[in-house]
This record gives sequence, structure tokens and C-alpha cells, in this order.
Amino acid sequence: MTAEAPSLPNRPDPSSPLRKSQENAAPQDKGSTVKAPSQVSTLARRPAPKRRTRATEALGIDIARRIEQLITEGTLRAGERLNEATLARSLGVSRGPVREAARALEKIGLVTVIMNRGAFVRSLDLDEAMEVYEINGVLFGLASGHAAIAVTAQQALTLRGMVEAMDAAIARDDRDEFFAVNSDFHAAIMTYGRNREAQALYDQFTRKLRLLRRRSFEASGNMQAANREHRDLMEAILAGDGVRARDLAEAHARLGRARFLDAIGHASEADNKTRKEPS
Repeated sequence: MTAEAPSLPNRPDPSSPLRKSQENAAPQDKGSTVKAPSQVSTLARRPAPKRRTRATEALGIDIARRIEQLITEGTLRAGERLNEATLARSLGVSRGPVREAARALEKIGLVTVIMNRGAFVRSLDLDEAMEVYEINGVLFGLASGHAAIAVTAQQALTLRGMVEAMDAAIARDDRDEFFAVNSDFHAAIMTYGRNREAQALYDQFTRKLRLLRRRSFEASGNMQAANREHRDLMEAILAGDGVRARDLAEAHARLGRARFLDAIGHASEADNKTRKEPS
């Protein structure tokens, strides 16, 4: 009787892909823990953390801009509460984006959020307004002086077109249009001044002043006076006279402050003297 040879464990052929893959595999660290299949499946089923989509972020930015416009236009007045339900309904969104917009507007100084009470359009007191006018005058003068040195032909045409557009708004007695183009004129000069830090700071402070500046143009003749100053400043910039441009821009800021104080009945002797400055 022939004895059977002892059975040997099956070994893969050295040339087989299975053998090669086993040889090339990295050795398992003895101290490491291999997750059981049940653990792996649990991790796979765990929902990923929610992330804000670009569409959601874009909606929040858009709602913040639209509420900012309501504030600067005077539809929402200083001290007025932002009614989330009413705003959401009028803007065609849920209350979430309105709440998010209020927090964004708080960061730029247009809204105050009070815990358990809600968000309110920020009130700017007189002392703070005067400080902002003073700082903005220096920044506007700096940009105007730089713009006179670096202005291009296309930029010159843009400035001239804005001054003429403001004249047309005055002829129609369109204060809203004048205010809009006036803001664009100032913003353009800040851009042409090519100082991004100064421009960012100016924009930040200007947002606060927009709560008040519309009143500067309520009195008869104030729009005409402001645009005469714009034209003189534009001519200095187009002539390349940086020193005169800077002086005129700073004087324009002081005269604007005087017009505002006069509009609210706080004109002082110093501001009356400012109004007599030569152009």
C-alpha cells in the first residue's frame, strides 16, 4: 500500500500577480489597529459636515447690499429696527439670509445688533460724524493729489462726464441722481489715486457718512455749490496740478461738512468761515 505524501499549503506561483502584490505590499505596523468592517462602514455612512455653498454666500452678499441700499436711500432710517419677516418677504428670501446680512452690515458700521432685541440701523452721533468728515477729507485730498499725477485720458473723460451728469441732475432737481453720481465721482477719484489702503479706509468711513450726507443737499443751492467744487477739482486733476487738487479736495470735504451742519441746524462760526474759503 502506497503512503500518501503529506499535503502542503497552497502557495501562489512566484510569477503570478497575486504573489507580486503581496511582496510589494507595505508591512503592517504591529502597533496599528485595523478597523473592523463594521467600523469602516459606520464611518462611510457618517454625513459630511455641512458647508456653505457659493450660491448661499452669494445670496447673503446680495441681501446685505440690498439692505445697505435701503439704508443709504433713507428707506430704513437711523435707529429703525430691521424687521426680519418684513424684509425677508419684500426681498423674496427666508429670514436666514436677512439675519446673516445684518451681521455683515454690523461689521461695516451700518447696523447695530443687540442681543435678544434684534438689529437696528446705526445712529451716528454728531461728534463721530465730524471725526469721519475730518479723516475722509485728508484721504480724499491724498487721492486727488495722486490722481492729478497719474490720471489717464479715459479717466479724465469719466470725471468730466460725471460732473456734467450732476449738472443735468441739478437741472431736473433730481436729488437722488445727484447723490448717486456724487458718490461715484468721489469713489472714482479714490480709485485713480492708486492707494488701496487709503481707498479701503475711505470706503469704510463713507458708508457711515451716507447715513447723513443726503441731508447736505436738501437746502436750495447746495447741489450747485457742491458741483462747482467738483468742477474746480476736476480741472486741477486734469491739469496735473497735484498740490492744487489736494487743497481743493480737502476744502471740498470741509465745505461738505459745513453744508451738513447747516442742514441739521448746527452751523458754527468756524463752519460759516469755512464756507467763505476761496476755490
